[in-house]
Amino acid sequence: MTFIAKTWNNSHYHASGAGYGLKISFDDRERFFNRDWQSVILHLSGYPRPIEANVAKASFWNRTCGELIKKDIGIWLQRNNRARWDNGHPYEVKFTVVGEREFNVELIN
Repeated sequence: MTFIAKTWNNSHYHASGAGYGLKISFDDRERFFNRDWQSVILHLSGYPRPIEANVAKASFWNRTCGELIKKDIGIWLQRNNRARWDNGHPYEVKFTVVGEREFNVELIN
């Protein structure tokens, strides 16, 4: 099972990777995530280790936000030359479910 998400940034570039995330649509959150989970494990393609991202927050579940935010995501995007994009044109990533709370994440454009 797979779905597409988009890169996200809080409007500020940080060399540290802070302020980056992956935006999940509301429908995909409802379909692939569980409100009882505290976090999810992401295997970012080519990243040296899995990362854990918080989903136990109201902003993840509302209709306008839905970002998985983690400094490691920003570092991963920077390493793959995807940390900057034209306004309104974020990059897409493919999520593949690999287990409960666990996803592989790949850049697709």
